[in-house]
Amino acid sequence: MTESGGALPGTLSVVIPTYQRPEWIRRAVRSLATQTRPPDEVIAVARDTDTPTHESIAALQSEGLPFRLLQELVSDPGFIPPVKAGVAAATGDVVAIMDDDAEAEADWAGRLLENYGNPRAGAVGGRIINMTGETRTPVGKARRMGEVTMFGRFIGNMYREPDFDDPAQVDFLMGGNMSFRREVAQRLEFDLELNRNVAQGYEVDLGLQVKRMGWQVIFDPRLGVRHYSAPRQTVGMRPTADLEAVQWYAYNHARVALRRLRPWHGALAFSYLLAVGERRAPGVVPMLLGPVARRAGFDVPAARAALRGRLLAARGVFRAAGASSRS
Repeated sequence: MTESGGALPGTLSVVIPTYQRPEWIRRAVRSLATQTRPPDEVIAVARDTDTPTHESIAALQSEGLPFRLLQELVSDPGFIPPVKAGVAAATGDVVAIMDDDAEAEADWAGRLLENYGNPRAGAVGGRIINMTGETRTPVGKARRMGEVTMFGRFIGNMYREPDFDDPAQVDFLMGGNMSFRREVAQRLEFDLELNRNVAQGYEVDLGLQVKRMGWQVIFDPRLGVRHYSAPRQTVGMRPTADLEAVQWYAYNHARVALRRLRPWHGALAFSYLLAVGERRAPGVVPMLLGPVARRAGFDVPAARAALRGRLLAARGVFRAAGASSRS
């Protein structure tokens, strides 16, 4: 890790992955144009076959925006390839990622950069404010946010009302409101093994990498992005899941735990996930207990899919480790 002596980064790039949402990308980009401190460049990353979105981006480029609007194209499906391509193309001192069905609060860009006055901050992010129409969806308060527990549970909660006011250190950020110093972003591994279904957990993977580099991951409760939940083709675990979604959710969770946590922590987390799991992705014990586990809130029919995903993840990680040791 290097330290910048507390000097604020000079330039900001914002990456917006988008797919088949030509109207929504207009809203997202225009929300950045009205910032109190606009970004220096915005990179919209679209699928190469998504002609309506290409046309929408081209129309935006003719609007006289207060920043450079670039378009990058990807051919691979999924959540991770466009984020990876956008980060690689970015030239700013800080690289932020925002959803295409979101609008940044007016002070978002300026406040984000202010947090990098902390010379140890390698990643900064904030709240996802879910919207119902143009009204904020009522949510409860939370104090624990962006945390990986001792037993490997991922506690996000960044869509809730924070029960604190000042920036705090966390383990990971939400994909629709996260940023990295460029020198950190350039060292990140975008693990394409996580790029199935809706790639749940890839933000945890990135956050834990930042911490392993020796940097801090900072959550600022006043750093807000309004999320409008545009229709999507794949919904994953939101709010209910099919068995395929459960399998790949459990796969990603186990893979991140085994690869990014310290060996003792990863082993403990994987053992707990395998034995107990979570209510929506149960482990072996709830599967064996059946009706008792159901009464405790476990989705017992999903247990076999979750177990299959975790075992697939472990096999892949251990095979890769064996191949590396032999080379």
